[in-house]
Amino acid sequence: MRRKYRSQAAIIADMLEAISRNPGIAPTRLGQEANVPYSRLTQYLKILEEKNLVTVEDGGLYITENGLRFLNEVRRLESLFSSLGLVL
Repeated sequence: MRRKYRSQAAIIADMLEAISRNPGIAPTRLGQEANVPYSRLTQYLKILEEKNLVTVEDGGLYITENGLRFLNEVRRLESLFSSLGLVL
């Protein structure tokens, strides 16, 4: 079965959404929730931390206010694209 392609923005949004639903989530669990292999997950987490979208405390991941704003904007754009019959 062929997997549906997800853009980098969609992967990051899926990760942020999983973190917002599960504050303090462990990275390995996040990989399962967001369907991201661990090798790529660590790369994305480094980016998210550098951009102040997530914080790591006691080994758990938490979404920041910037992360929530980013997630809301991505979801808004997904909705707009979808209403036009396009994929983000």
